[in-house]
Amino acid sequence: MQDRLNELLPLWTVCDFPYDMPFLPTRKTLPQNPRSVIVAAFPYLLPEEYYANRNIARYAVVRDYHQVVAARLEQACVVLRESYPNDEFVHYCDHSPLPEVALAEHAGLGVRGRHNLLITEEYGSWVVLGEIVTTAQLPIMQNAKCLMLNCGDCNRCIKACPANALGGEQFDRTQCLSYISQRKEPPSDTAAAQLRAMHSAWGCDICQQVCPHNRKAKIAPLPEFLQGAIAQLTHTTPIEDRAYAWRGQKILGRNVDNLQEE
Repeated sequence: MQDRLNELLPLWTVCDFPYDMPFLPTRKTLPQNPRSVIVAAFPYLLPEEYYANRNIARYAVVRDYHQVVAARLEQACVVLRESYPNDEFVHYCDHSPLPEVALAEHAGLGVRGRHNLLITEEYGSWVVLGEIVTTAQLPIMQNAKCLMLNCGDCNRCIKACPANALGGEQFDRTQCLSYISQRKEPPSDTAAAQLRAMHSAWGCDICQQVCPHNRKAKIAPLPEFLQGAIAQLTHTTPIEDRAYAWRGQKILGRNVDNLQEE
C-alpha cells in the first residue's frame, strides 16, 4: 500500500486528527469521528523555460491544481479503502475545514515561513497542499528532514514585499498583491501600479523568489503540471482548466488591461 501511495503523493506524512485545531468555515464536512490525517505536498515548480513571458504566479502557470490534486487524492483513497474497507476517507484541497499550512506543520511536513506558506526541505515553498481525513487509525509517519527545518531570521520576504503585507506581527491578507489581484473590487492606483511594476495579471511570487529555502528547490513537478502549462494570461487565454477560472473573464480582462497601461 505504501508504495502505491508514494507514487501518488510525492511528499506525505500522517498525524492523529488534531481536535485542538480551529476549524474553518466551509461547505465541505469532515467524516464523523476522524482519527487520522494524511497530509501531502505536491510540487509545481517547472524548469525556467516554461516561464517565458510569464505574467501570472507560478502556481497558476500549471493546470488547475485543485483538479490535479483532487484526482490524485481520490486515487489514494481508493488504495486506502482496499486496506481499510470499513473506514471512511475524505480528501480536501484548498477548501479544507482545517487550516492546511498549520495542519501540514503539525504533521511534520514542513515549517510555516514568514511569508505564511509551508516550506518543505526538498521543494521549498513551491508546493500546493492536500489532505485525506479518515476514521482509520493510521500509523503516525513524519518526514525527518522537514522536522529539522526552520524559517530563520533573514526577513527577506518581509523586506521584499512591495505592499508591506508581511511587515506586521501577522500576515495582512488584504494588503497582499496576490489577494488584491483576485478581488472583484478594482485595485487602488497604488496597487495597480505595483502590479504593473511586477508585470503581474494574477498573483505574486516575490516572497517566494527571495526565500533562501527556494534557492535549491528540487524541480520535480507532477507530470500533469508539465502538460498544458500556460505562462501568459491574455484576453484570449483559455481558462477552463486554470486555477484562476473561478474569478471569471471580466476580472481577468481587467487585470490584463492594467498591464497594458505600462
